[in-house]
Amino acid sequence: MLAEVSRCQVKVSNSQPPRWLGQALDLLREQYSEPLTVGHIATSVGVHPVYLARGFRRFCRCTIGEYIRQLRIEHACRELCSSDISLAAIASDAGFSDQSHFSRTFKRFMDMTPAQYRRAFSRS
Repeated sequence: MLAEVSRCQVKVSNSQPPRWLGQALDLLREQYSEPLTVGHIATSVGVHPVYLARGFRRFCRCTIGEYIRQLRIEHACRELCSSDISLAAIASDAGFSDQSHFSRTFKRFMDMTPAQYRRAFSRS
């Protein structure tokens, strides 16, 4: 019974995020539209790739890939609202491999297609 209770205890961590995490987040915000690998990011901030991935998920509550996709979608939303640039150009500028991949990812995040989003939130 004690073993069961000890397994169920929630460990509260009051630890501060490591400095390398801030560096990694800055790098991702600056280079989200470029092809990034965990290895490249880890080398840039001076940690092992596995340590980076685990620490990132622990403090940010998402994977590096999910964070990058979120940054790309946020960029696309800004562009869709403020310009008449084609969806293909927005997809490319945000770092998606093609418009189809962009549209699928956008719909998964926003529950509407990029064209529907543009019609709903365009400033023109």
